[in-house]
Amino acid sequence: MAKIMIVDDMIVIQKMLREILSMKGHQVVFTASNGQQAIDYFSNPNNEQPEIVIMDHRMPGKDGLNTSKEVLAINSSVKIIFVSADETVREEAITCGASDYLIKPITIKSMLNIIENLVS
Repeated sequence: MAKIMIVDDMIVIQKMLREILSMKGHQVVFTASNGQQAIDYFSNPNNEQPEIVIMDHRMPGKDGLNTSKEVLAINSSVKIIFVSADETVREEAITCGASDYLIKPITIKSMLNIIENLVS
C-alpha cells in the first residue's frame, strides 16, 4: 500500500480522506492545510517521504500549482494527484508534473483507482 500526504485547506476533506485511505490500507504520513506546510515537510530529510501527494489547488498562501512545482523540485519521484474544482488548470497541473487530475467533487472510487494505478 502507499504512503500518502494530503494537502488541502479544508480539514473535513483531510479527515475524510485520511479515514478512507487508512481503511483501504494506505498510510497517511502527513496532512497539510496549505502549500507551505507541505514544502516544509518535504524539505526536512528526517520526515518520512510519501509516495503520493493528494494536492488541492486553491489554498491560502501558496496554491497547488506552485506547491507541486516546489515539491517535485525537492523529490522528483513523488506522484501528485491534483484535485480542483477549476478544470482550466488541468493542463498546467499536468505540465508541471502532476500524475493525474481529478475535478471536485471527487468520488472515492476514482481516487482509490488512481492511487492503485500509481502504486502498481
